[in-house]
Amino acid sequence: MKGYKKELTIIFLVIFIDLLGFGIIIPIIPYYLEEFVTQPDQIGKVIASMITVYSLMQFIFSPIWGRLSDRIGRRPILLMSLAGSAITHVIFALGGNLTVLFVARILTGIFAATVPTAMAYISDITPPEDRAKGMGIVGAAFGLGFILGPALGGIVSGFAGHRVPLLMAAGFSMTAFTFAYLKLKETVDTENPVVRDYQRFNLKNLYRALHHPNLGILFLIFFIVSTSFANFETIFALYLERTFGYQAHHAGYFFAMIGVISATTQGVFIGRLAKRFGEKRLITTATLILGVAFILFPFVHVLAFFLVIVAAIAFSFGMHNPSVTALISKNAARTEQGGILGINQSFSSLGRVIGPLWAGYFFDKFGPEIPFVSAGLFILLAMALSFRLYGKSLKESHQSIEQQRAEVLPANHQKLD
Repeated sequence: MKGYKKELTIIFLVIFIDLLGFGIIIPIIPYYLEEFVTQPDQIGKVIASMITVYSLMQFIFSPIWGRLSDRIGRRPILLMSLAGSAITHVIFALGGNLTVLFVARILTGIFAATVPTAMAYISDITPPEDRAKGMGIVGAAFGLGFILGPALGGIVSGFAGHRVPLLMAAGFSMTAFTFAYLKLKETVDTENPVVRDYQRFNLKNLYRALHHPNLGILFLIFFIVSTSFANFETIFALYLERTFGYQAHHAGYFFAMIGVISATTQGVFIGRLAKRFGEKRLITTATLILGVAFILFPFVHVLAFFLVIVAAIAFSFGMHNPSVTALISKNAARTEQGGILGINQSFSSLGRVIGPLWAGYFFDKFGPEIPFVSAGLFILLAMALSFRLYGKSLKESHQSIEQQRAEVLPANHQKLD
């Protein structure tokens, strides 16, 4: 990866700085919103709605920004995202009522829906055999941002109030914008852009994507895992409080542990594992471990064993996501990287809309254990679906270049729009 190490380092820093700012907000939102909610019994619904509108905007705009980046380049889309996020963070910090806060989160969701563009940037600069490692580096940047961000946000809010961390988030986004503006190079030939039909988002496109002969199963698996993990994240802190009596800062330690393990898996091990076993086997293994861990999770009350379960969840999730993303990227036409990765990210965003609603309803209706068990069963369905990948001609990291070329089928490049 020496030939493009500099570009990988730059995109890593851009994503990390921006996600550091995003991570700062995570532990602040519940307490910040209490200043605006007059009825305490409504705070949960407000928080859930705030999460939902953000994820819904990402769901809608991820493929739009991804496909637009195929036409006008990755750089302007990423710069727009960073600048827009900085502005909306300020609006959120200074908003005087819930309406303004909701508008700010909606706009932030729109501007922040550029993960597939960053992934397309990685696919532009990495050869197929190193793509899983490149995607793993992106995942590591996300993981590190989520490790350091919440800790920093919690500490600062303790002595400076809730608005200061929110303004810091804006500062980090502007720092990332400045760095990207000065250092980030374009990877798309904007002098000869690919002419494509530019369609607005609609559910029909996602339905058609699920019927893609080779990539449809991967989209569905990614959606199932994303939805289940969003379920887990939503009620994890509440579960810790009811089961172990832990407070918010304890939950932060657990999230930091998850972030460290997931980031290490994606940044250090995923490239080696993909080259040795191939992405198909990694997807099957990850979904098996993740499904079993979720099912066992609520029945383990000894801290040492509980930590092992949490570590297994973090490791398998860190192995799953870059494997799916790399397999999708390798088997999509180069000119469609942004659009296809955008569709994949939309499935993830849809999962982050459904997951919290699912978690909250099951938690209140059936008890704190059922959301985790149901998520585990749902992920085991994804594991069963993964066996269908073995009958498809998909390029993988452990294959030679000659094998990859021999197995490329015209269907692999079928357009999704």
